[in-house]
Amino acid sequence: MKIGFIAVVGAAAVVASADAGLAGFVAFSRNVGANTVIDIFAATTNASDKFLNIYDTSSNGTFVQKAGLATKTWKPDVAGFTSTRNTSDDSFMTAGTFSGGAYGGEYYASSNSNADPNFTGTSWSATPASAAATTIPALAGWYTGDPTSVDNNAELMSAWAGSFARTNSVLVTAFGNPPYNAPANSNAATHGIWISHLVVAGNNKVIGVDFTFEASASIKDGANGATTQARYRFIPAPGAIALLGVAGFASRRRRA
Repeated sequence: MKIGFIAVVGAAAVVASADAGLAGFVAFSRNVGANTVIDIFAATTNASDKFLNIYDTSSNGTFVQKAGLATKTWKPDVAGFTSTRNTSDDSFMTAGTFSGGAYGGEYYASSNSNADPNFTGTSWSATPASAAATTIPALAGWYTGDPTSVDNNAELMSAWAGSFARTNSVLVTAFGNPPYNAPANSNAATHGIWISHLVVAGNNKVIGVDFTFEASASIKDGANGATTQARYRFIPAPGAIALLGVAGFASRRRRA
C-alpha cells in the first residue's frame, strides 16, 4: 500500500497523535428524485486540520455520471461550477470546498483537486469520444494542489444532521512508525472536509451495503503540524436503510 504520494503535497513526517488528525470517513445520504446522493467527508478531530490526499481507493459501486465533456469523469467541473453538493446526476471527487465556503448557500468542488496516476485512461479527463467513468478505478487517489489553501479547511458537519442519513466508517489500518493513534471509527467526528460526491441510481442506496467504499487518507494535523494517515471503510449501523428513507422524505419536504 503506497504512502509515498504524500511527498507530492509536501506533508510532514507521520507521527502519532492522540489530539488531532484523521478520524475516518463520514457519508451523508439522501434520496433526490430517482437517485441516492451521497457526500463523503474526511472526518477530522480538530477544526484546523487540513486535507492532503486520498489514495488506494477500493469500491465496487456503479455511479451516475452526467453527459458532457466536463462532467462525465471523476474530475470536478470547476470551470462551469456545476460540481456542487446539490448535483443529483453527476458523481465527482474533490479536495475540499471552493474558497472554503458557500455561495448563495451552495458548496462547490475545489479547483485544487488533482488526480493521481491510478485514475487511468479517461476516468479523470475525458475526450469527446470517451465513455462515462461510472466506476472508480482500482487504487485511485486524488489530492490537493495547494495544502495551504482555504479549500482544505474542515467544516462542522452538524448542518447535515436530521435531513440526511449519516453513515460512519471503521478503522482498517493506521500508518506510521509508531502508527497514528487513529480512532476506531468516525462516530464521534464533528468536523470534516468534503472529498466526494456520489450519485447512485435508485433510492435508499446505502454505502457499505449496496456498494463498498474503502480508502486511505492523509490529513495535516492542525494541532502539531504532523501528517496523520489511516485507512477506513464504511460499515453502516443497524437501521441505516430505514433512516435513509426518513432522511429522503425530510429533504423532499424541506424543498417543497
